[in-house]
Amino acid sequence: MITVEGGCHCGHVRFEVRLESADVELLDCDCSICRMTGYLHLIVPDARFRQTEGRNDLTLYRFGSGRARHLFCQHCGIKSFYRPRSHPDAISVNWRCLDEDHGLTSTIVPFDGVYPA
Repeated sequence: MITVEGGCHCGHVRFEVRLESADVELLDCDCSICRMTGYLHLIVPDARFRQTEGRNDLTLYRFGSGRARHLFCQHCGIKSFYRPRSHPDAISVNWRCLDEDHGLTSTIVPFDGVYPA
């Protein structure tokens, strides 16, 4: 297993992810919020994600069907990870919030996030 870390812009929210490989697939979702923020999804099973800091620094936002749990740092506004509607038993980590020295290589795959709720 490979462990990588990341967090929000201000550093209040931190997390770690355990991956099986340094080669990962990222989903480029075309839903309104992902398109507008440039979010690239690294989907990881619940058991391989751990929030290490800032549990009380997150605020929740829901829209549309309300099934996705968008979590933002209440200090800097960055969404480092969240529970997506498309993968309810996983966590979506924002590729752009991983620490820069992660050493991973990625393949970006388009993802239809506009499908009916």
